[in-house]
Amino acid sequence: MSETMRIWDALSRTDPAHTKGFKRAGGFSGTAVKPMWVIKRLTEEFGPCGEGWGINKPSFQTVQGNNGEVLVYCTVSGWCGATANTLWGVGGDKVVTYIKANEQYNRPERWENDDEAFKKAFTDAIMNAFKFLGVAADVHMGLFDDSKYVQE
Repeated sequence: MSETMRIWDALSRTDPAHTKGFKRAGGFSGTAVKPMWVIKRLTEEFGPCGEGWGINKPSFQTVQGNNGEVLVYCTVSGWCGATANTLWGVGGDKVVTYIKANEQYNRPERWENDDEAFKKAFTDAIMNAFKFLGVAADVHMGLFDDSKYVQE
């Protein structure tokens, strides 16, 4: 293991017990890593949040989407080792979503508000910032699509 890859190698393997599969509209599916596991791994590697690693104040932007939907984007900077070691991440979610009617499921047309959207966008931004250190790199590199890799 080279010194330049030390942190990446330490953080890149994901414990399958701390992942879950997901599916999005349009058939896209993948593996999500549980955020608390990432926080635990960062703490194991660098020490407590605020001392060995941390997150700076997030910035939020709401954007009008198609069909009257409202989106939120969060930009956050994180750091590790020293506050000058800055990592940037962007995350997003829908604050207001248009739900089409679906007779098969007896679902009426409606609008839904998500009071967790800002928190989800913030968490997404944190996860994206710390990917630059290699956190859960095996998931992001598609290795979790290989069942043999996961079983190892």
